[in-house]
Amino acid sequence: MSAMARIPSRAFLFRRGTVAAIAFLAALSWLPGAAPGASGQDAPAVPTATFPDGHSFRLEVARTSEERARGYMFREKVGPEEGMLFPFAQDDFHPFWMKNCRVPLDLIWLSGTLAVVHIEARVPPCAHDPCPSYLPMRKARFVLEVKGGMAEKAGLRVGDPVRLLGVEAAPRDPR
Repeated sequence: MSAMARIPSRAFLFRRGTVAAIAFLAALSWLPGAAPGASGQDAPAVPTATFPDGHSFRLEVARTSEERARGYMFREKVGPEEGMLFPFAQDDFHPFWMKNCRVPLDLIWLSGTLAVVHIEARVPPCAHDPCPSYLPMRKARFVLEVKGGMAEKAGLRVGDPVRLLGVEAAPRDPR
């Protein structure tokens, strides 16, 4: 009589396939660039700003002169976890205005070391010329715009550090 080959059960094949799949994925993670951090670099972070109290804002970054000129113009709302960062090529007295903005904003000027150098809180919208300009008392490298009242709610003060993640330090154009 010949010996019959035993047919493996479906459960056995499933377990064996699962183990093989896990082993295969683990082997892939060792290949350079196959997984975040495997090549020595982390995956790019979503641009964020974090105040000392831990409140974070998802950022739009205005890197070009056109993006900086447009800013939050014509926006109907800015959420409590949204912000716009304006990086500049050098420290200076960068003036801002609220022309065609439709919501109050906090304007926060930051030094090159990301310390707060000036805050204009709850700056009102301006629909008609002439619109006033707002500028810091000290030179700044960045300006951060957030929903009006958020700086006060977070207890943000001049001298406080603001943490930026996922943001290039320099604008795309030097103006």
